[in-house]
Amino acid sequence: MRRHTSHRARSTGAGGHRRARLCEAFRVEIGEIVRFELEDVAIDPVVVHHVALNAAGTSARVYVSGDGDLETDFAATVRALNAATDFIRYALGRRLGLHRVPALHFVLDKTLLSAARIEAILDEERPRFSAVSATPAPPEDAES
Repeated sequence: MRRHTSHRARSTGAGGHRRARLCEAFRVEIGEIVRFELEDVAIDPVVVHHVALNAAGTSARVYVSGDGDLETDFAATVRALNAATDFIRYALGRRLGLHRVPALHFVLDKTLLSAARIEAILDEERPRFSAVSATPAPPEDAES
């Protein structure tokens, strides 16, 4: 007889914690492999921000970013990383002792680019906001 559990119970159980630990281990190890073991000159220095493993554990998205301001700076780097996935998977399996390593798909993490864009807009608008807040409020009507 098969026991049915709710989706919530399955996601917060031991499997959910295992997936979170695997994603963190993948993030750390992929960062080390890219930094110290890859010798491709087309790959700029990158930071691995997050690894998202699918439910079956067969595929993972690896979110990376770098030091540049424009996403076009890292299009070639992401392509080179995707071309080097076989080596990265082999090294990852060797380092973590895994028999099956998920397929890796490198993606440019645009959150830092968006944050930089928002910060630039705020820097432009701060003088205007400070000028508006510096003007005194009109006096209240005393006849009320």
